[in-house]
Amino acid sequence: MKMNVDITIRKFKPQDQLQVYQLISSIMNTEFPLDRQTYSELDINDVSKAYSGKRDIFFVAVNGNMVVGTIAIKEDDRNTALLRRIFVSPEFRGVGLGNKLIVQAVEFCENNGYRVINFCTTDKMKAANSLCQKNGFKRRACMGLGPIKLLKFTRRLRTKKRQ
Repeated sequence: MKMNVDITIRKFKPQDQLQVYQLISSIMNTEFPLDRQTYSELDINDVSKAYSGKRDIFFVAVNGNMVVGTIAIKEDDRNTALLRRIFVSPEFRGVGLGNKLIVQAVEFCENNGYRVINFCTTDKMKAANSLCQKNGFKRRACMGLGPIKLLKFTRRLRTKKRQ
């Protein structure tokens, strides 16, 4: 049965904080319990503070007033953005939401002068890895960390001509 999906992607608002934390935490606990140790939760404990840089952003996908997806961009250096926190609620998977979130994040990076986007993940996060590869990211590195393999994906951006 196909549910009625009316999803909006917008910039994070402080009132989203609890729902964002609960969504990411619940997915990490149930789907990636081993990977959870690899990732600090400092950024999702205070999204407004963690993504407060001029070239940082945290997007949420909302269905009504419910946060059902997230994606974030954090400035690494002048030319490089870090893609982070790609999460979609299990009930909203398979409707193209992850792809829309990636497109939004890439567009933000292009509009803010980044030349490269890096995404660090683990081999267990297969859906996110596949999604990134479908959107032009190339696997650049793999490092074993006990039972977990850390992966790094990179996407080069076309530079926009300055007027």
